[in-house]
Amino acid sequence: MIDIPNRFRKLRTDKGFSVYRLSKESDVSENYIHKIERGENQPSVYILEKLLSCLGATLPEFLNGDSEVMYPSDFERELLESVRVLPEEKAQALLQMAKLLKN
Repeated sequence: MIDIPNRFRKLRTDKGFSVYRLSKESDVSENYIHKIERGENQPSVYILEKLLSCLGATLPEFLNGDSEVMYPSDFERELLESVRVLPEEKAQALLQMAKLLKN
């Protein structure tokens, strides 16, 4: 079972969002966000998606039971989307170039 309150709080703090900032960007009250993080309220899918969108995460990423889930930045998401449309040989060439640049 996924610990939504703790997982949500960790994601919010890892992304550097205060409850106030998340409230302003999502149009969800600070009080409601605090209640989610304390486990006093179970957010609807709509509210959770709204909050996660502000944090740069999707619902499937958040609900994935793997504690090592990475939430890509906007840049990483754009890069991934660009690579997905490349022909296989070009995608492989790009991967090899990235590996070379890493060293």
